[in-house]
Amino acid sequence: MSERDAPTGPGGFEPTGFAAFDRLAGLFRATRAVLDAALRDPSLPDGGAALIADAVLPHIEQVALGFRATLRAHDGDLAELRALVQAVGLAAPPASSGAEVRAALAEALQARSGTGGRRTLVAAPSEPLTAVGHARVVWALMPHTPSDDVHFPVRPRTYGDIAVPRTPGELATRIEELERELWSVATGHGPRDRSGAYRRTYGFFDTAVRLSDGGLRLSV
Repeated sequence: MSERDAPTGPGGFEPTGFAAFDRLAGLFRATRAVLDAALRDPSLPDGGAALIADAVLPHIEQVALGFRATLRAHDGDLAELRALVQAVGLAAPPASSGAEVRAALAEALQARSGTGGRRTLVAAPSEPLTAVGHARVVWALMPHTPSDDVHFPVRPRTYGDIAVPRTPGELATRIEELERELWSVATGHGPRDRSGAYRRTYGFFDTAVRLSDGGLRLSV
């Protein structure tokens, strides 16, 4: 990527003094630049595909791990929890009372992410928890982005129509959507759905950049 996409320099942002946050801020800005380039030409600039494959998608995987680790039995209904367990290749627990099944489903997803289940007590994995917490904030802020701060080059100049994912199923769908759109770009196929999934993916990183830059002004 070019120097202008790095976390410092012309058009960049002021470093926070926390290396992990500055690294992510630079990653989000560089990703938005790649997504911009993919809108113009599926053939990405040098380093674009490697950035997505080696840095961006691993970060989204941390979001997915954090989502599974923080899921609780009361977060969704049985149908959603069963679908999430099946999506990651786990068998559903044997039939029992509703509360026991919900708890078993949530525990299965937590175990899949490296937490929960019968295991030695260890510190919670901080990177997935931070990643999913940050992603939730980004999705919550996205619809409130002022039009002047929307960088997606195709109208409408708003993210106000993009719903905030709230249920476990909605969160899982949005995470999977990020992964699919990013893979499509990384493999040279360009945007799969410019007005839908790609716009939501672009909006995620656009909002993440605004959040990293401290731009928390909300639209009215």
